[in-house]
Amino acid sequence: MSTRQRGRTPTISVVIPARNEGDRVEQTLESLVHARSAPDVPAEAIVVDDASDDELRPRVRDIDGLRVRLVRLDERVGVPRARNAGAEAARGEILFITDAHVEVGRGWDAAIVEHARGSRILAGAVSDPTSAFRAFGCTLVVPFMGTRWLRDRPTTLTPVQIPSCAATVVPRALFVQLGGYDRGMRLYAAAEPEFGVRAWLAGAEILALPELEVAHRFKERVALDEFIDDLRTSMVHNSLRFGVLYLSEAAILQMLRYYAFRYPDELPDALEMLQQSDVWERRAELERTLARTFDWFLDRFELKDQDGGEILR
Repeated sequence: MSTRQRGRTPTISVVIPARNEGDRVEQTLESLVHARSAPDVPAEAIVVDDASDDELRPRVRDIDGLRVRLVRLDERVGVPRARNAGAEAARGEILFITDAHVEVGRGWDAAIVEHARGSRILAGAVSDPTSAFRAFGCTLVVPFMGTRWLRDRPTTLTPVQIPSCAATVVPRALFVQLGGYDRGMRLYAAAEPEFGVRAWLAGAEILALPELEVAHRFKERVALDEFIDDLRTSMVHNSLRFGVLYLSEAAILQMLRYYAFRYPDELPDALEMLQQSDVWERRAELERTLARTFDWFLDRFELKDQDGGEILR
């Protein structure tokens, strides 16, 4: 039984990290209002300006039925920590974590309130309005430590491995209990799969909610390449950190061989970042506090490595 069915309407905080998004943020906020089907559900939006350039700072205002608050960060911290800042500022009982350049489907608020509770994390559907692309969360790729989109539509509340960054719903109390996104992740990439794995290992569950639809404006190829080029070393670091936190020694070595072959120019700096971080202390903390092991996750989802072989344990 949902919180609403028990007679009390919970509140929703929509967390939107934004860097250099400009007017797109206001379009996202208007989408949230226009697509509401449960106006009795109290809702707010927390826009986190991740040190945008002056001319591209988001401009926000309250819209009918949606209170909007702006959190400005003095220096760029990246998507994972910007999401954490939004969650810390949130007052709602349920967090809907999305992006600054989306359009949500009709009834997003009703779908969230109906199904969000306890130790559930909900993975909404993400689509591309310019193509037939539609995905329902992600699967983990080991030892690359990235993700692949889950393209086959699951039934409602089917377990999935990883929620999409544009359509993640989590009770705020659970988000706090899990510690939010890993603060050791830099700028962009790997934080979502690490959070998903950690949630499963902590005893939570991630369930598909196809009725929660988010149309996401994906970058065009040239713009995406330029975006990634600026962040590639941090992205390599994040994947390495993710792997070191959970993989066996043999699988870590396999991961390092992969990155040495695939990203030889970025690997030295990424390893230096990793060496200067708290990664080994964090691994020890996770081993001490998580209810389940990474082997449990591998068995739960019958994972093979990225080439279809057995994952080294």
